[in-house]
Amino acid sequence: MNELFGGRFAPITDTIGFLRCNPDRAVEAFLSWQGDVQSQRGVELEASTAQVDLSEALPKLLPLTSVERRRFLFVPTRSDWTAFVDNGHEGTDAFSHISYLAEQIGCDGVRATWVPEERPGQWPATVLELYGPEKTDFLNTIRSIAVSFDGSKWFFSADGEVQSFEEVSRYKERSIKKRFDGSLLDTYLRHLGISMFDESFFTPTGARTTLVEKFGPIAPAAQEFGLKMR
Repeated sequence: MNELFGGRFAPITDTIGFLRCNPDRAVEAFLSWQGDVQSQRGVELEASTAQVDLSEALPKLLPLTSVERRRFLFVPTRSDWTAFVDNGHEGTDAFSHISYLAEQIGCDGVRATWVPEERPGQWPATVLELYGPEKTDFLNTIRSIAVSFDGSKWFFSADGEVQSFEEVSRYKERSIKKRFDGSLLDTYLRHLGISMFDESFFTPTGARTTLVEKFGPIAPAAQEFGLKMR
C-alpha cells in the first residue's frame, strides 16, 4: 500500500475530504460560509483557479500554519467527487469543513485518513467518515470507522450505519491494527468511487483547481511550518 505521491506532501495529504458535488458548487458554499465568518475579524477571502496537476497545486498551500488555517484547495477528480485539503500543520481538517458543507450543499461527504505505521514521528491512524445532508444521531455523520495508535495502545471504533461494502468480519481480528488498515480503506473508498491513492484520479485534463486564501489579520499565536521531509 503506497501513500499518495509517496508521502511527499504529508501531512497535507494524510487526510483528504471529498464532497459529492462539482468544484464550483463546493467553492461557492465555502466562500458563502467562511466569507461571513471571517469578515467579522477583518479577514477577506480570495479565490483563484489554475489548470495544474495536483502535484503543482499542493505546494501553493505552503507554508503550513498552526492555530488557524489560511489556505484551502478544492480539486476536481475523475468522478463526481471534489477533493479538499488545507494548510493545517498537522493535516487537513476534513471533519469540520466537509461535514458542514455536506449539510449546507445537500450532498454526501467523506473524510479519509491514512497515516502508515512506518511513518517516523507520527502516530499511525486509519479513518473513514461518511457524512450526509441530513441530521443523524451525531451531527450528520452516517458512518465512522477508525483505527489509531496513541503511542502505547491501539484503538478501534465503528459507529453509525454499516455500509453494504464493508468487510465486517475484519473488525473481529485479534490484532486491532489489522481490523482497518490502509488497504481496506482504499477498498472502501473505491466502492464509493474515490481513488484517493491514485495520482491520476485528481485534476483530469482541462480541469482547474481552486485555491482559497485568507488575507488580513492572523491569530497571534499562529506559527508557520514546512512539509515534513521524507
